[in-house]
Amino acid sequence: MIALAAIAGLAVPLGGQEVIQLPVEDSYLEAGFEEVFRVGATMGEPWEQFTTIVKLAFDEGGNLYVFDGILMAGLPDQLALPTSLRVLVFDAAGGFQREFGRMGEGPGEFNWPNAYVVMRDGTTVVGNTRSRAYQIFDPSGSFVRSVRMPDDMQMNSNTQNDPRGGYLLTEASASSMRRWTSRPISRLSLAGDVAHAETVAEGWLPASSALDEARSMGFGSVSIPAIFEPELLYGVLPDGSIVFSDSSTYRLKLTSPDGGASVHRVITRPIGPQPVTPAIQRAWHEQQAADLVRAERAGWRSLGRVGVPFYPELSVIEALTATWDGEIWVQRRAEEPSGDDGPIDVLTPDGRYVGTYPAGATAPPDAFGPDGLAAFIERDEMDVETVVVKRLRRSARQQNHPVP
Repeated sequence: MIALAAIAGLAVPLGGQEVIQLPVEDSYLEAGFEEVFRVGATMGEPWEQFTTIVKLAFDEGGNLYVFDGILMAGLPDQLALPTSLRVLVFDAAGGFQREFGRMGEGPGEFNWPNAYVVMRDGTTVVGNTRSRAYQIFDPSGSFVRSVRMPDDMQMNSNTQNDPRGGYLLTEASASSMRRWTSRPISRLSLAGDVAHAETVAEGWLPASSALDEARSMGFGSVSIPAIFEPELLYGVLPDGSIVFSDSSTYRLKLTSPDGGASVHRVITRPIGPQPVTPAIQRAWHEQQAADLVRAERAGWRSLGRVGVPFYPELSVIEALTATWDGEIWVQRRAEEPSGDDGPIDVLTPDGRYVGTYPAGATAPPDAFGPDGLAAFIERDEMDVETVVVKRLRRSARQQNHPVP
């Protein structure tokens, strides 16, 4: 039976918004997920040997899509673009089906790819940074057509699909050539030759002196966020509505699928952010120095983020995603820098608290699929990447256990 504390929530209407406060105490969920299959090997057929997996995705048939490439050497993975890319497709039992895609500048070829999306029907979309266009492939992997980006937008790796089909969701880049007053999330229509964008959510933009610092360093009007500045995190629910986090607090905002950018529900939890201490700043600078040395050894020149100020606190929420069937997974920052993943809260869009996976019990899946499927990128003893597909316990939505 679900503990009373797990389902209790205080809903308060505020200025047209429904504000729901979740309980303060955690109620644990078990993370004993059933393994369905795994793919990837050190030796074997070419399709078994992954280099660097940049994205995983499922279609509605439970087929797994692996975007595998070689990243630019010397740069952190989140900044490096693939110098090669292929798309591998496996069926719901892990059997290899097909491979498609190659680097190049022609139709259907990848040119500095930076966005990877699989629609529920198996349509695959790859965004090319250099050509500023999305390449669209049908469920068989055949190239269909190209759609150009709007002139005033930048390609963003945090691009997701609208489960209803035909649209992409993307956010404004963290660095922009114009000064934003908010951080918008846009829905892009792929119907024409040029994507049409409409704003479906607007995230709060923290006031930061980093912009002035950047200008004094000769970066013109490029906006550089403060170190540890709250990210704009978002997920897309099955009906097309958006759930997002835009501050350092535990505060989720939900918009309606077709109601513009207005927020109609806010879900909060009384868990406060951690202050950025001198020790945390020293650790960050040490890591930054190590990254710069690695980049220089690989032949890259980088100024790093010298002179950029620190945000005063660490955000409570570290990652946010939505499952195939509409649950919201919220990963909180670990209380201690132990290297373990922080705890993960599971919520429903109407504000019901399902429970929490304890810190270190599981990482957030790298992709959610139908019928409880979830894919995780793992590394074997030879540091080779493999993909493990598991089925989430249905008890995650039905049972939980109060924290002792």
